[in-house]
Amino acid sequence: MFDSCLLRLEGDCQLRVRKGGVEAQYGIIWQVAVAYEFLLSTLEKAKTEATHRVEPSYYSSCVNSAWAKLNKYYTKLDETPIYYAATVLHPGIQWSFLTKAYGEKEEWLFAARQLIQKLWEEEYRDLPAQWEISSSNLPAAVRAREYNPFDSFQDELISSTRHGHDEATDELERWLSTKQDIYTT
Repeated sequence: MFDSCLLRLEGDCQLRVRKGGVEAQYGIIWQVAVAYEFLLSTLEKAKTEATHRVEPSYYSSCVNSAWAKLNKYYTKLDETPIYYAATVLHPGIQWSFLTKAYGEKEEWLFAARQLIQKLWEEEYRDLPAQWEISSSNLPAAVRAREYNPFDSFQDELISSTRHGHDEATDELERWLSTKQDIYTT
């Protein structure tokens, strides 16, 4: 499981034909937060399993150490808004992943929203738009891909429904109020 997740995070973001004729990209920034959530949830299951094992406690110690190290780096996502912004700006995800992943932790969701809003206001809001987004209904992009446990987890966290605002005051709000595309990577 871990190898399939880590493979997705390594790479140069270039779309290439991979083994089996499947087009795939690796090293995509929006997958970082999803990967942390996948790895932590996998370790949470392993922690639960470890309490029921009759084997020596070294298994439990290893799982707990891995969870602690991963959690240390997961909390660093708040040091830069790029991971949240890349996830939210993905047309097939928008807020659905963060809402599902952090739904019980409203303060985490609020902090992510604040980071993205601050990034928008300080870096991008006043830049001239390079193109206009058409409001027409474009067909959803669908690519064949090879599934692994990380892909399945990612798809479970990304829903295909989204509720928008009636009136947006700036480009970020306009983007966030658009209908979420159904998109597979």
